Amino acid sequence: MISRRGFIVGALAMGGCAPAIVSKPIKKIAVTMDDFSLGFDLRLNPRERNERILETFEKHKHKAAGFVTGRFVDSVFGNEIVQSWSDAGHMIGNHTYSHMNSSQEEVGIIKADILKNDVLLSKYASYEKIFRFPFLAEGGTPEKVGEYRNFLAEHRFQNAAVTVDSIDWFTTDRMEKALKVDGTTDLEAYRTYYVNAVVILAEHFHNLAEQLGYTGIPHAMLMHHNILNALFMDDVLVALREQGWSLVDAKEAFADPFYSLKPETPTRGRSLLSVLAQEQGITDTKFPSAYRGFGKKTMDALGL
Repeated sequence: MISRRGFIVGALAMGGCAPAIVSKPIKKIAVTMDDFSLGFDLRLNPRERNERILETFEKHKHKAAGFVTGRFVDSVFGNEIVQSWSDAGHMIGNHTYSHMNSSQEEVGIIKADILKNDVLLSKYASYEKIFRFPFLAEGGTPEKVGEYRNFLAEHRFQNAAVTVDSIDWFTTDRMEKALKVDGTTDLEAYRTYYVNAVVILAEHFHNLAEQLGYTGIPHAMLMHHNILNALFMDDVLVALREQGWSLVDAKEAFADPFYSLKPETPTRGRSLLSVLAQEQGITDTKFPSAYRGFGKKTMDALGL
């Protein structure tokens, strides 16, 4: 069994393995936050959670992007939450109304769902015509991918790809289950695990971008509006800064030409960088073994 201390020491070593050179590539990253599911209310209620997330962004002077699923916020309270993001100047993006998987549903159903959410979100001043597929599923087959890309272009949506996946949804699921069993559970081990995971994964995808020739791109990091980030996102952003990362506003990040790339290979839940690596014939991207399978084995070994 891996001890918590052993994992943490090893994780920090992995995160600090960049070669010591005089001129290091610029490491820039933007937070993009999906879903806005507001049901979980242990440790912090949804309003407190949102306040903590926005306070963290304000502390770091960062303008993030929130990709909102309509059915999660189609209420008086949901409107309050999205309005608070818009008032704070964070970009609001479209994440469909129903959060269906585009690889599993008919194209016409997904198209209608995107437009339904477009109508719902268009009242917010910071709403942009930028769209992210739930589950990062861009259709699953080349034929469906082509249909969706034509549709998005027709309606002037930009596809909001991800470069750094924090796999926070899986970590959150494990932590929420622990809190449901015992609301007083000590969450320090989850904090340490999550902070280390994000730093290591960010370094991995930064190195992959360099390997692919995309030097200095502003990364888009996938997170979710959840209790994990309400509690520990500040620790994550501090740790990233300590590793030489700088925050770039999400709107600025997505304006980079890199995010207009359209690889022929379907995304299928992956970082855009992983897809581009596949197309370049790179079969081993050196993804950190601790986080394969969303980190399940590592969390099991840590008792999380």
